[in-house]
Amino acid sequence: MSEIRLSKKEILGRLNSIKIKPSGLQQRTYGVSVKYFSGNEESPSKRIDYTVTAHLNIEYGKGVLSLNKENIFYNHHEADQISEIISSALSATVYPVEIDLNEKGTGTGEITNYDKILERWNIQKSKLSEKYSSDDLTEFFTNFEKKLQNKTFIEQSLRYDWYWNLFFHPKFIHYGDTRSVTRDLYLAVIPYQEPLKFSGRQTINKFPTDYHSFVIEFESLEILAPDYFYPKEHTRENPLFMTLKVIFDHDLYHHFPMHTRAYFEVFSKDRKGVKSFIKKIQYTQYQIGVDEYKNKVLDESSPFITGGLVKVPPNKWGFDNFERIENDW
Repeated sequence: MSEIRLSKKEILGRLNSIKIKPSGLQQRTYGVSVKYFSGNEESPSKRIDYTVTAHLNIEYGKGVLSLNKENIFYNHHEADQISEIISSALSATVYPVEIDLNEKGTGTGEITNYDKILERWNIQKSKLSEKYSSDDLTEFFTNFEKKLQNKTFIEQSLRYDWYWNLFFHPKFIHYGDTRSVTRDLYLAVIPYQEPLKFSGRQTINKFPTDYHSFVIEFESLEILAPDYFYPKEHTRENPLFMTLKVIFDHDLYHHFPMHTRAYFEVFSKDRKGVKSFIKKIQYTQYQIGVDEYKNKVLDESSPFITGGLVKVPPNKWGFDNFERIENDW
């Protein structure tokens, strides 16, 4: 491809108007791993691994996204404790789930296959009843079925999932003249509670990666941690803080999610600012099978075809600065 020179204004215009390009987009499968660390431990005290498939279908100009979560492993093994078995059964009830998706990668969050979920619950309930029987389980069935009759309950429960929070976080936004804006990200860091708000900076990189993606990064400010994270022996006189950093990779051709990495930390600080960690959670999502990108070539209309060259404005004398080409700004 011939060398391309774009003005900073044109590059910014492209980066600030990115949309999903669904033509030719195939179903994608992701491996997801969530690792929980206590204190300064290097090995996780708990981890959950699973796969997610995502399929986007466009009908009459409207996007319908189907997500399926399966192959759940708890600490490297299939569900064997009753709590894990019930959790897997609930997941198999809700997924596959279908929702509307717009061209900016967000949606209303409204479930469009609610009837299928009700049908799957009857199947999962029957399977559980064949193997287990107790008053507690019967009470759980009764309470869950009452909640299941309200579609809003299911839609709300999906917001307790990190995958859900990060997949639908708004990334195709207006980044202004500096490719970096103040933004809030909501993440369910406390189990079975509404996501907490993290305020910080979100930045889009105009240079593609070697693995055919573009990167969007979010980095939060330090904020006070809620009471949930305080150990029993920890006093409020030594406050706890928490931070969040997320790195999103979207492919260059469809602008659809590839990889996502999130790092959540809770810590205290001494007078010198040295951190002592209380809890860390690491989230990793990677696209399985990326061979489709090997022979791909970007067209010149892509927001990321810059050739690494930005045409700078004329100098103060009015002459074009042909010799000094900026590679970043």
